[in-house]
Amino acid sequence: MTKFTFMVCPHDTARGPEAWYRMAQYLTQHLEFDVHFELSLDFQDFHAQLDSADIVYANPTDTLKLIDQRGFVPQVKPKGLCDELVFVANTEIANPTLEALQGEKIATVRSLLPSNIALYLLKQRSIEPAELLDRESWMSVIRSVWQGEANYGIVYKDTYDELSDQGKGMVNAFFTSDEKVAFHSFVCGPNVGAKCDNLENALLVMDSDDTGKEVLSELHHISSWTRITPEELDLMRHIIKEYS
Repeated sequence: MTKFTFMVCPHDTARGPEAWYRMAQYLTQHLEFDVHFELSLDFQDFHAQLDSADIVYANPTDTLKLIDQRGFVPQVKPKGLCDELVFVANTEIANPTLEALQGEKIATVRSLLPSNIALYLLKQRSIEPAELLDRESWMSVIRSVWQGEANYGIVYKDTYDELSDQGKGMVNAFFTSDEKVAFHSFVCGPNVGAKCDNLENALLVMDSDDTGKEVLSELHHISSWTRITPEELDLMRHIIKEYS
């Protein structure tokens, strides 16, 4: 039986790689080829191994790189689940609003997509920050706002949601985006060829059988899959290019 290597964004496997092993087993049982899950220790390891990947569940930026630079084919995305961000403020600021960000310094991780989405969101509202203070991690953003290095910050929503109560108490979360413009995706490599259609179909009907539902229930907030449109990919490209 033909074997294809399956890799998953480390952000998702950090919550429990066992669920993705089960996903690979499920796909193998429902397809005419073997899906071998290759676990990555971190993003450095993930990117180093991508050349050997045939099927990838990738974050938005890696999704577009695989499609545009390596000829991967977009398959499906989680239905109703997108990458979003949380705006946070120093706890001493009373009643913070998006409008208060006009001309302000904002702490963020400049190289990561939530920053692009935030600038896109603010541009739609004619709000222009004075400066983005680049930090090395989302936790560094939290600390910068807590210590008053910046009155405001941008934090990836998944990271904020996973903070302890103590961590959340360091800042005042005052606005959560709902832009629905970026998402993780299954993409299928050129080596898979015509079998990409079989993979897409298997994913789309996962929620219609008991075993598929059980596998999905172990993944983080994923209840079903839906197709990706060219327009959705074009908007994601625009946000990455224009707001970088």
